[in-house]
Amino acid sequence: MKERWQYCPFCGRELSKMMDEGRERIFCVPEKRFIYDNPVPASTAVVFDDKGRILLVLRNREPGSGRWALPGGFIEIGESPAAAAARELEEETGVRGCDPVLVDVIHEESEFYGTSLVITGYRFEKSSGAPVAGDDADDAAFFELDALPPLAFRSHELLIRKSLRQGS
Repeated sequence: MKERWQYCPFCGRELSKMMDEGRERIFCVPEKRFIYDNPVPASTAVVFDDKGRILLVLRNREPGSGRWALPGGFIEIGESPAAAAARELEEETGVRGCDPVLVDVIHEESEFYGTSLVITGYRFEKSSGAPVAGDDADDAAFFELDALPPLAFRSHELLIRKSLRQGS
């Protein structure tokens, strides 16, 4: 991963590196504090309809613009991963999800964001509403599992497979 931090977010001075707990970490000498470069948390929604089809969105933003993906996005401050998945589901598809069940938590490197992502996937046991594309999607639709389009992200493929093993 590319080094994202050059200057301290607290004092604005140039950062250095220091060994801590067996790892080289970013350190601000004037502030006498480590600057932790943590993964970015994201959350996704897995929704099946009563015919066993899965809900996907056609992304119109990078990364993955022009490709299909699970509804999802970044977790906001003060928001739980399950609440973020439900919010993203409704924003991107107009579908409301209830009764989230944790599918998995996946680590994925993102060249686009220049950092690691921690992606939490939830299967929603109940949902309501017909899919309508939100502003960051060109389409939202249910797909037969044996006719899925190529997906934008490997993590979404893994979440779908794991969700199917858990029972849809």
